[in-house]
Amino acid sequence: MIASVLVASALASPFGNFQVAQKEFSLCSPCVQIGEQGLNLLLNEILNAGVIGGCSKLCKALPSGIGRTGCDVVCAAVGIKTFIGILNKTDLDPIYYCEELKACPAGRDDAAASVDGNAVSPATGPSGTTFAIELDFSVLNATGVGEIRIAVDGAVQVGQSFLNTGFAPGHYATKVTLTAQDDPSADPPVQWLPGTYNYAFEVCQGECGSKHPHSKVFGKTSGSFQIIA
Repeated sequence: MIASVLVASALASPFGNFQVAQKEFSLCSPCVQIGEQGLNLLLNEILNAGVIGGCSKLCKALPSGIGRTGCDVVCAAVGIKTFIGILNKTDLDPIYYCEELKACPAGRDDAAASVDGNAVSPATGPSGTTFAIELDFSVLNATGVGEIRIAVDGAVQVGQSFLNTGFAPGHYATKVTLTAQDDPSADPPVQWLPGTYNYAFEVCQGECGSKHPHSKVFGKTSGSFQIIA
């Protein structure tokens, strides 16, 4: 099987990892992990402090973690001049930025996929339940780097995007878990009240909603689950 490199866009989340295997590129995942917020911090560092000190000093503008590690790895690989030059020419779209750096391969213009449906198990449960939500999609022509987004709307509203490095033609049944766990220590407190919660998936090449070249929305699908008392 090809290694899975789907990456959650947020560290604190009720979602588990997406379960699907796809292609792996050594620089692509670390690059996209820098994220939109990370690119903004790097731009501010360049504007306010310049780039004296090279990659290591620049990347210290990011909080410690996967974003800074990705910055160190990619900047060292492509060189500080290229890293900054492309950052100054692109907006805060991590996938497009990484494609321009050649860290991620650009998506194919003939990429084609369809979203076939979804399912959730269990369909009902009390707060604290872990719901397994399945997404089914088919790839007709190989896709490039993109993301799968999920958003949940109800008494609690949460969402997350997962990076993928592209899919070969075929049918995919993927799964993500959502644990509806109350968190009174959060600000504001999280409480999964009884009721209906609607969820929606979006499958894209590039960043969903991006207007950059090669970006596509392949489709959406939605469903719901219920929290009971």
